[in-house]
Amino acid sequence: MKNVLTFCFLLVACTFSYAQNKCEEFKTGEFINTENGIVKATIQRNDSIQTEQFSGKEIKLRITWIDDCSYRLKFLEGNEAFLKSRPKDTPMYDLMVKIISVNGDSYVQESRFIDYDGDTVYISTIKKVK
Repeated sequence: MKNVLTFCFLLVACTFSYAQNKCEEFKTGEFINTENGIVKATIQRNDSIQTEQFSGKEIKLRITWIDDCSYRLKFLEGNEAFLKSRPKDTPMYDLMVKIISVNGDSYVQESRFIDYDGDTVYISTIKKVK
């Protein structure tokens, strides 16, 4: 029984470690963000900046990796179309993103706004294209 429990523990630990290592592939590159098979945004990411383009809008965010599979996005700037689309005097909350699964060149992410009263969780698929 002790050997079975040890084996199960090692299997879970190795699987988690493997998933964590797979996240490294997504720290930089070009991506598309899809929801239900529909492209919602294109993303360009380097080691510290993420730029997103969607529906004629563009935003620039600072990306800070918390661990191998979690990062924080802080709004830096947006183009005129983005700024006009937002309600006035509404703060730009930071976004906490967690990669919850990896499948080849794609990952599923779970995102939440930080310091925001809502409990909304945004889930989407990000596919690396370059």
